[in-house]
Amino acid sequence: MKSGWKTFALAALLALALAPTLAATALAQTPIAPVTAIIDIQRILRESTAAQSVRTQLDDRRGKLRDEFAKLEDELRSAEQELGRQRSVLSPEAFDEKRQAYERRVADAQRKADISRRQLDDAFQTALKEIQTAMFEVAEGIATKRDLDLVLPRSQVIFANKELDITDEVLKGLNAKLPAVKMPAGRAGPPDGGPQGEAPAPQKPAAQAPAPAPAPAKKK
Repeated sequence: MKSGWKTFALAALLALALAPTLAATALAQTPIAPVTAIIDIQRILRESTAAQSVRTQLDDRRGKLRDEFAKLEDELRSAEQELGRQRSVLSPEAFDEKRQAYERRVADAQRKADISRRQLDDAFQTALKEIQTAMFEVAEGIATKRDLDLVLPRSQVIFANKELDITDEVLKGLNAKLPAVKMPAGRAGPPDGGPQGEAPAPQKPAAQAPAPAPAPAKKK
């Protein structure tokens, strides 16, 4: 019996000695959920004062470019009509020369329109990138302050508790950090109205009038 009690006591002492180690091992194997938050990026890009300032500048530039384009379009239309009137009074060579000059004007207008559209779009994207950079800096600061492990965009989350949403806090911080953004300047010539919904570029006439037949020689 004494031998049995000794064996039991030894086993009990061994179990007590191993208990902390087993508990630590079990704790280490238990996954720890990250502390997560979400932000509505699209809402911030709509409602932030910086985004609204950029949108106002974009609309203003579009309007000015549409006005310039409308004026250029009127000039080209008048030139086309004048070319049609001169067809019957010019020699084939003179008419062909004027027609080519008109075509060059149209091609030049189209080229300037394309350049202006790209430049305005680049200016918009540059301003938007500045806003996004500031927004991420604000979100990172909040994450550090709250000891967050993960911040996700709302568009990639199917469901989340409202308490996880820090959009309002990020929006407030962004408005304080970056109240407005100035779009970079730079464009070329009278063009269309910029990215997304602008006026179309000047269009070349669908059909060019054929060169006229030689005029009959005048009687001496």
